[in-house]
Amino acid sequence: MLKSEYMRYGRRAGLPGGNASRLAGLATAVAIAMSCSLVPAKMAHAFDPQKVFKEDKPSFKEVFKFYFTRKKAGDDEEALDVLRYAADRGNQTARFKLGRMYEAGEGVPQDKREAFDLYKSIADNYGEARPNTPEWAITGSAMVALGRYYQTGIPEAGIPQDEQEARVMFTTSAMYFRDPDAQFLLGKMLLEDNPTFDEGRQAIRMLELARRKGHVGALALVGHALVQGEFVDRDTVRGLAMLTRASESAPPDLKPWIDSMHQRDFALASDEERRLAILKVQKRQ
Repeated sequence: MLKSEYMRYGRRAGLPGGNASRLAGLATAVAIAMSCSLVPAKMAHAFDPQKVFKEDKPSFKEVFKFYFTRKKAGDDEEALDVLRYAADRGNQTARFKLGRMYEAGEGVPQDKREAFDLYKSIADNYGEARPNTPEWAITGSAMVALGRYYQTGIPEAGIPQDEQEARVMFTTSAMYFRDPDAQFLLGKMLLEDNPTFDEGRQAIRMLELARRKGHVGALALVGHALVQGEFVDRDTVRGLAMLTRASESAPPDLKPWIDSMHQRDFALASDEERRLAILKVQKRQ
């Protein structure tokens, strides 16, 4: 079923079906990956819901209300137990929040394996997410986090690097959930993988989708493509202007990469092209 959904969402994103054969095969890989469901083990917590709630299974609205009450009171330990309780009951928001906490070591010891398992438990249930709900966005973000882990691997947790699995995650998140980070990462992966002309065009379309949502990395890559004339008609002035804007607004994790690309492309441009690009940026301010 995912294969047909993948192709349908691919057409809506502007990917020509006849040219997407290399990407289409990823849909089958997604289906295989999702069939291996991994649900994190239940977490031990001292929090006793029977002493707090009247119902045996309180609504998640009530659970999160109590969670924020404990956070506001400065009781981080009990708040963490409440979050774990919600995650054990299958709440995707709680699982994603815990995943972020374990990934960063925020309020808990850093544990990338625990974060990985939490993200995967969300991704494995992607079919339950519905558009225009928090779970929809969370599922796309969880797939991006999984893809990043697959890109690097987690040696200490026995999870090897797997570029193909990373691409599966980015493809599904980008085309099914419309996640801008996934669209950027998928476009970047395609451009770095010695693409055919059609694959390069598909990459640019993915990057354009992310750029229109304000993704700075995508803005930089589209600008670079315009300067180089790669898979798009060359427009050096516009490309340099886009790279300049990306450099000025780049977050810390992307800034060194964007600045390096920006400096290289500016060095190759003529004095007149640089002057016009700077003028173009100034007119937008």
